[in-house]
Amino acid sequence: MLKHIYRSIILLFIFMGALYYFSKDIEEEINQAQGTVAMGKTSFPVIMIRQDGKECNLLHGYSGNLDASLVREAVTPLDSNQSFDLLIDGKENEVKRVIYELRDTANNSLLSTDTINALEKEGDYKTAHIKLKTELTAGKEYAVKVTLVTSKSKKMNFYTRVKKVDNSYLTEKLDFIMNFHNSIMDKKKASDIIAYLEPDSSADSTSLAHVDIRSSFDLITWGSLNPEVVGPVIPTIDEINSDTASVTLNYSIKAKTESGEELYQVKEFYRVRYTNTRMYLLNYDRTMESYFDLKLTSLAKSQFKLGITTDPDIAYITDSKNSKLAFARMGELWYYNLTENKMARVFSFRQDDTDYIRDIYGEHDVQILKMDDDGNIDFMVYGYMNRGAYEGSVGMIFYRYYSGENRIEELLYIPMNITYQLLKEELDGFSYVNNQQIFYFILNNKIYSYNLITDNMDVIAENVKKENYIVDVSKHYIAWENAQEKKDVTEITILDLETGRKDSLKAPDGGIINLLGKIDDNLIYGYGKSNAYTTTPDGTLLTLLYKIQISDKDKKVLKEYKKSGYYVTGASTQGNIITLKREKKGAGGDYESAADDYILNRVTESYQVFRVTERVTEKTLTEYYVSLPGSFTMDKLPALSKTRNTIITQDTTLRLKDSILTLPPYIVYARGEVTGSYDSAGEAVKEAYDLAGAVVSDSQQVVWERGIRSSQLSLSGISPIYGHGDSLRACTTMLSSYKKGYEDTNSKENTLSAMLKEKLGGSYLNISGVTLDQALYYLNRNQPVIGMKSKNQAVLIVGYDMYNITVIDPDLGRTMKIGLNDAGKMFDNAGDMFFTYLPE
Repeated sequence: MLKHIYRSIILLFIFMGALYYFSKDIEEEINQAQGTVAMGKTSFPVIMIRQDGKECNLLHGYSGNLDASLVREAVTPLDSNQSFDLLIDGKENEVKRVIYELRDTANNSLLSTDTINALEKEGDYKTAHIKLKTELTAGKEYAVKVTLVTSKSKKMNFYTRVKKVDNSYLTEKLDFIMNFHNSIMDKKKASDIIAYLEPDSSADSTSLAHVDIRSSFDLITWGSLNPEVVGPVIPTIDEINSDTASVTLNYSIKAKTESGEELYQVKEFYRVRYTNTRMYLLNYDRTMESYFDLKLTSLAKSQFKLGITTDPDIAYITDSKNSKLAFARMGELWYYNLTENKMARVFSFRQDDTDYIRDIYGEHDVQILKMDDDGNIDFMVYGYMNRGAYEGSVGMIFYRYYSGENRIEELLYIPMNITYQLLKEELDGFSYVNNQQIFYFILNNKIYSYNLITDNMDVIAENVKKENYIVDVSKHYIAWENAQEKKDVTEITILDLETGRKDSLKAPDGGIINLLGKIDDNLIYGYGKSNAYTTTPDGTLLTLLYKIQISDKDKKVLKEYKKSGYYVTGASTQGNIITLKREKKGAGGDYESAADDYILNRVTESYQVFRVTERVTEKTLTEYYVSLPGSFTMDKLPALSKTRNTIITQDTTLRLKDSILTLPPYIVYARGEVTGSYDSAGEAVKEAYDLAGAVVSDSQQVVWERGIRSSQLSLSGISPIYGHGDSLRACTTMLSSYKKGYEDTNSKENTLSAMLKEKLGGSYLNISGVTLDQALYYLNRNQPVIGMKSKNQAVLIVGYDMYNITVIDPDLGRTMKIGLNDAGKMFDNAGDMFFTYLPE
């Protein structure tokens, strides 16, 4: 009996001790009493990579676990030794050990893991040497997750990619880039870079917001601005191969201007090529953005200075009396009361004692949702949280600002397990809150409504892709189709976001209806018959719409278009002009392309009480200002205040099953960020080509990247198929046989796209829309490419040199060379339709 009593006493002491220990070690947010508190300061460490003696790839920490294969913040090149150093700036943390994992990006499978307990001290840093034991495939990207464990058992995760590259020439490339960067800061030294520039007299010379390799020498060297770099300049390696590298520099500068001392955020993008004789600067692109500073306000003209920016169309909102203004700028939210001449910085991660690294990390944004006549604002912050209660997490926080009390209150927090770069592609679509406190948003092709009062959430619609819905915030409605495939759409639902009332546009019996777009605040849609569609040679299905209508949200038809014998397959709008893509029946009964037609919409004039105006000065060139109403005069600088966070007593977290997004098929990464997502690989390749970037699939395989291809190449081991009278089937068989490594049988399908899908499965890649030059990238990866030389004739491209391509032409029964110019015209006339596969 005593034995059991002693055991109970011992267990009680163990429990009390553990409770005391963990209560000291685990930080708990203050949320047990009402009140306000300032946002907590940044506290996470940062990591840099050191490779070949060069510091690069500044990494920021995450509080949760992300899918490592989805993070493309930076790539670290590895040589045959497969090792690199971590430089850990612990900041306010005592880092005790490092855990790292190596994963395959194709399936996120764990390849190896290890723990480093002995960290070396090196100045302000702790260092860890990582040597990957798993043999890596040269040229393939892998994901590395690094976890720092502090003395308080706190864990923070960091992510990078690694790539085994024989002779990456990283030192030479980074030395060239940093020398270029340092030279442009000093005009006396800058003469060394002149030979690398490609000045074009037609390039814009009026703005410092965006300069590139075509800009003038004076503009690239900052004109008369004379800036000073503040904070570190650490290169981020975006892409690297043995010959080329894409590198981004993100940093801050200060400069004295006509308005006073100003702070800017700068991004420089370099794409360089190394050869044994010299370095080549293939691309140079620089953008700069001014931080908003109330002290720079122009009292003489009653204008708030936005300064230098690439996007003067800032997001702003006013009350009904135009006496209050709120605007978002550089991830910050500002509010101004004209009557009281008071300004509030409603939301910002930027600290007064910034280190120019953590608090100004720009992987988040602010979306203004609404403002009432009292100046209360509903807004959303989404992306990476630089500091505060959710530091290191990615998500969406819905806030309400109470202007009378100068405080913000968190109403809803939705954590997400992806990066900001991927999240922004989804949220750029639609978010809205109405007067009944219903919050609407779209994630993972679902339209959600969340009641902020009752905490009730509903899924209004599912399987709604971007091309299936239209949003108009000013008229507070959203319209969506009842099917993803255009040939199956029979109804368009229109939801009034304020009243919750639903209405619909329905197709007649045996017909379909398709959303085509929006002009002003009105819907564009068309009617067709359920069996009226055609399929292009690349497999794209086009519905044939015999009638187009434009109507308002109440279904009042404002305009109708219909022409006998012609069918509309798509529409686009620019200004007040609607361009209609059309087809007509040919002599043989097949549909063929017809000339575009146009609908001219009436021009609507709208007077803006608040407007963005432009000025030009000697030092800063083109700048932008927010002009206040003409009847208003600002006699003195507004009083500035910073809001405080309300201490909340309830958990506001909403955990969605969709916290991991279903990614678009093709994502473009360029200049250190996601620049677009596409359903079409061809469209993605075109953007990546223009921006010197890369295309990756939803499984993070590299689909295409801008690189330097060899001057000539010829694929061997392909057995030509001649004279069968069906070049589509012959090319399919040759392509699939080459991929599989053995002679494949003919497909049972009839169309080219169906045959390729049958033979290639998930690796089938339709790159239609690219140029011949862009398609030849795949031959450099030892992959043949099918090219359409007419609507029903195909060739297999198997080689190229500086002047020709080599093709196997089944219809002509021979393998032959075609001049690059002639081949380009031939493929262009056939619609630039190309097909290949992704390596598995």
